[in-house]
Amino acid sequence: MSDPQHIPPGTVHGVGPAELVAIVTRFRDGLRSNQGALNRLNVYPVPDGDTGTNMALTAESVVAELESAAAREGVAITSKLGMAAACQAIGHGSLMGARGNSGVILSQILRGITAVAKPLTQMGPSDLAGALDQASTAAYGAVMRPVEGTILTVVRHAAEAATAAAIAGCGVVETLSAARDGAAAGLASTPDLLPVLKAAGVVDAGGAGFLVLLDAALEVLDHRPMPTIEAPGEDAVTMAASSPGAGRGDVADLRYEVMYLLDAADDRVPGFKEAWAAIGDSIVVVGGDGLWNCHIHTDDIGAAIEAAIDIGRPRAIRITDLLDQVNEVVEERWVREATAMPLEASPHASEPVSTAVVAVCGGDGLRRLFWSLGVQQVVAGGQSMNPSTAQLLEAVEACPADAVVLLPNNKNIIAVAEQVQALTTKTVTVIGTCGVTEGLVAAMQYDPRGGAIANAAAMRAADIT
Repeated sequence: MSDPQHIPPGTVHGVGPAELVAIVTRFRDGLRSNQGALNRLNVYPVPDGDTGTNMALTAESVVAELESAAAREGVAITSKLGMAAACQAIGHGSLMGARGNSGVILSQILRGITAVAKPLTQMGPSDLAGALDQASTAAYGAVMRPVEGTILTVVRHAAEAATAAAIAGCGVVETLSAARDGAAAGLASTPDLLPVLKAAGVVDAGGAGFLVLLDAALEVLDHRPMPTIEAPGEDAVTMAASSPGAGRGDVADLRYEVMYLLDAADDRVPGFKEAWAAIGDSIVVVGGDGLWNCHIHTDDIGAAIEAAIDIGRPRAIRITDLLDQVNEVVEERWVREATAMPLEASPHASEPVSTAVVAVCGGDGLRRLFWSLGVQQVVAGGQSMNPSTAQLLEAVEACPADAVVLLPNNKNIIAVAEQVQALTTKTVTVIGTCGVTEGLVAAMQYDPRGGAIANAAAMRAADIT
């Protein structure tokens, strides 16, 4: 079996297990090195900046499974693992380790490729074309509501170009090169197919990640240097997340991402998908032979899990608050923009006003930003450090006004903030801001000369949730 690290350029006649393992390993490395750029491209379906991370973690799981398979057989992963064992490891590792929407779709792409490769000793041009075609079919089949302008489009273009090249009699490298060119053209078309991408000035992040797989194959088989993904000059994720309505369609309006592995009979899964279709979107369900990896965006966590209990056993359940994740991205951008401001006592701390504002946040950058919006007092706190009622009361008493609006900026702090009114002679109005982003949007509406009722009404009306 050939060593893929020492293949002379132009001499490849097929992709055997050693080459396949080397390609997947290099793919993992490429995703690692381009992870940040892919994250900054991620504006759809939710601008939460995690596509690169999720794809890299999925690939990490695949390589770890390959290493485990080689260890079990007592052989070297780079040259001695057979095709069937390598394909089994890639398929199982991608299914078990898939993260996020992009990772689950990637797992189906890899499983589609290995389904074709598994019975072969090596893949020739027509096999590679068939593998990419199977990958495209599997990816589309995994998504309940396929959307063009995503990784699905890019994989389909790659498969179509590879098929045309194989039919024309091209060799292995030429077929892969054609697939890469087709994928690149498909990726370039994504902004025209998905308006949110065009608005942010980016291509689809998942599609860009898939292109890394083809670049990895060409590096291993033809020694072509893997290109570096160019990140947008301005962080497209934060632009999309912080622009009202930008990038937010039905999918992005859903609050939670729910993922789990599901042990269930294959014939029960279609009904399970129908149940999920009634409660959410961005639904991807992949697997088979009694084991499934399931992903959904929904507002009803309970129903998403109960649907699995009805047909089998869910495990390894992961729940992500997408709003909090998007808020973190926006907050990081605002913090960066605020760091040029000198850190000092609030310039408004002693200026008499009709209504004052107390805000809770963590970090010097956010404190400066709240001060720039006219806030009189900032109390240190957040998800992992909730301030006490006494601390909030002290800040309220220090305000130069008899009426105070309090922005807790964390759902765990709201109840504590609501205790302050009973402990002071001042009028305290609590706005139920659950994150710093909501607090900043509310603070933008602050009018120091306005009364407490008017200020509270304006801040509540501006609540982005």
